[in-house]
Amino acid sequence: MNDQFLLVNRAILPDVLPRVIEAREKVSKENVSVSEACKQMNISRSVYYRYKDMVFLPEAQESKRAVLSLKVDDKEGVLTSILKTITALKANVLTIFQDTPIRSLAYITIKIDIRKMEKPVQSLVNKLKAITSVRKVELISYE
Repeated sequence: MNDQFLLVNRAILPDVLPRVIEAREKVSKENVSVSEACKQMNISRSVYYRYKDMVFLPEAQESKRAVLSLKVDDKEGVLTSILKTITALKANVLTIFQDTPIRSLAYITIKIDIRKMEKPVQSLVNKLKAITSVRKVELISYE
């Protein structure tokens, strides 16, 4: 089980969190600016940005995409090993951004489609961490 997430009753949460969800919906579906959505929901922009990728409604719990950040050694074949691991778990790579290596370390951001995965995303993170030359893996967000 992924111990980074909790399922809790709305009654114990600060009332600002459901408003962040509504503001995010306005921004994505109604093409409203972040400032306008925050005004309509009576929340600050800082609250919006702090929580927008952290709170979700239960029906949105089934994620379609995940964003991973990796720090790897700048060695031949490391990215190939990462991609093979991702595809072995039935995830599909949507985008890859690899920064220019600095001091023999490369930073990679990968967005993946996880709808067909049969195991939780955390199992993918763990398998990526086990690859030689992968120094750090972080699950940045779900979409």
